[in-house]
Amino acid sequence: MFKHRISIIFSTFNELSLGLLELSLKSLSNLEYVEVIVVDGGSSDGTLELIENYPVKLIHSNISSRAERLNLGIESSSHELILLHHPRSLIDTKGLEYLLENYKSIQWGGFYHQFIEEHFLLKFTSWYSNEVRGKLRGIIYLDHCIFFKKSIVKKMPWVPEVVIFEDTEFSEKLNKLHPAVIIPFLSKTSAIRFKKNGVIRQLILNIVMKLCFYMKFSDELMNKIYEKGLGLNTKY
Repeated sequence: MFKHRISIIFSTFNELSLGLLELSLKSLSNLEYVEVIVVDGGSSDGTLELIENYPVKLIHSNISSRAERLNLGIESSSHELILLHHPRSLIDTKGLEYLLENYKSIQWGGFYHQFIEEHFLLKFTSWYSNEVRGKLRGIIYLDHCIFFKKSIVKKMPWVPEVVIFEDTEFSEKLNKLHPAVIIPFLSKTSAIRFKKNGVIRQLILNIVMKLCFYMKFSDELMNKIYEKGLGLNTKY
């Protein structure tokens, strides 16, 4: 059907409770034009047993850094076109077909972000993420499910190996090579941080984290603050 294929990389850590990883694996399992690679960082909640039910390449790792796990998956991939699939996002698989149909012109970018949960501030956050941060500034977060061609990245590692804001640093790196593209297909993402912390508190925390990033705070310190009480990407 398509001349090219896509390698889809998941970085996982205790993803079972939300159920989104299972939905993603189900939707991808029958697509002949994808290779699915899951790099797990030591899940203990049944995530591994779930993954083993699907035709994916599973890589066991004790690496706590999401960026390092993603790089391990990219290193193990077979195809030029890579998609970094957030484990708490669901993508419209028609977007994968779009990427392959436009393979020659596509360099890097992300899907159109939308939170699964309904709240006017979440809608605003998604709008800002798409229209301002994404389209105007070219900064694509991982929950947009970033895609890129391996060959455009000349300096290793592919994803900068910091424990937070790796997507921002990666976007800045890729923006020097090609402009970002937001494709018109949804990445529907869990608002789990907003649900657990409260919408207002999480929005304030996000702003504080961005200020800390631009003030060159330690990524370890920022991540400890960001993950406090949650442990979604890293357990402290």
